[in-house]
Amino acid sequence: MSRGAIALLVAALLALSAVLTLPSSAGLGAGAATATPVTQNSDQLLARYKALGRQAEQAAEAMHNAQIEYRTRAAEVTRARAASASAQHTLDQLQTRKAQLQGDVDAIVRASYRGARVNRLYAVLVSDSPQSLLDQMSGLEMLSRQTSSDLRTFDQVKAKVTKAKADADAATTAATAAVAAANKIRAQLQAKQSTLQMQIAQVKAIYESLTGTQLAALAGPHFDFDPRLVPKGTAAELVAVQAALTRIGDPYVWGATGPDQFDCSGLMVWAYQQAGRILPRSSQAQLAGGTPVSRDDLEPGDLIIYYSDASHVGMYVGDGYVIHASTFGVPVKVVPIDAAGPYNSARRY
Repeated sequence: MSRGAIALLVAALLALSAVLTLPSSAGLGAGAATATPVTQNSDQLLARYKALGRQAEQAAEAMHNAQIEYRTRAAEVTRARAASASAQHTLDQLQTRKAQLQGDVDAIVRASYRGARVNRLYAVLVSDSPQSLLDQMSGLEMLSRQTSSDLRTFDQVKAKVTKAKADADAATTAATAAVAAANKIRAQLQAKQSTLQMQIAQVKAIYESLTGTQLAALAGPHFDFDPRLVPKGTAAELVAVQAALTRIGDPYVWGATGPDQFDCSGLMVWAYQQAGRILPRSSQAQLAGGTPVSRDDLEPGDLIIYYSDASHVGMYVGDGYVIHASTFGVPVKVVPIDAAGPYNSARRY
């Protein structure tokens, strides 16, 4: 073999050796490069889970609100339809009465057209005795009064018919509008329910992949709260607080209102139900009700609304703590007020 051929062979072997060692070194390089991203992905996964949980809670509370709105609209439909039916019934009755009176009025008009004599001179001419005259005049007086009464009644009924017709038309229009509004809200509600179900599926899928460390981070620190700090008494707000505290450790479930699983507003509803008081179903509706309370004047039983869109709620239990159902995977717990989310406002029921 010539020296040139040997040189070419050596060069080829060296090149082949370099190619064969690339996967090994590349694999090591990849492993080293992914060591940090694995940690980052883990943190990102937990952050993604929390974000999805917030979105699902927002969707759930929006859905509760839509349900409230739909029930309100449905009640309006029922009332509007009843008003329309009642107005139509009144109209039908008045039209029947008007038709009856129309016959009487037509008879008077025909008598007058034919030259009927219904005055005092006529009575004198046709009477053959004083008694007969009195009888004739008395009869004519009664006839005159009845005729005037019939005409007045006819005019009054006619005016009522006109108003009843307008009322019936307005009631029918209102009922039609109420039905359209209710159908629109129902469509929105169905869309929100579909969105929520998809978000729930995502949240649960990610939850199943979380590690023990991530689950511990999700649960957050444990805070001890002594129920004995809640004042004794039978006031509804104190009963509600005591009831809520018995649910510590119960799971968060979207749409649940107890007795052993809850979402945020559902826990508030259930706790106050134990005190015989009915609260609105959504956190937004709970914000819209009750009496506004400043943060400096909070008392046990007050509801604290969180986030600018009022999509979360908890109950103040005293000593700077609030009990709430926060998110899927985290049970009902007591935490400091600001640990439950960005403070919005408070309401007293």
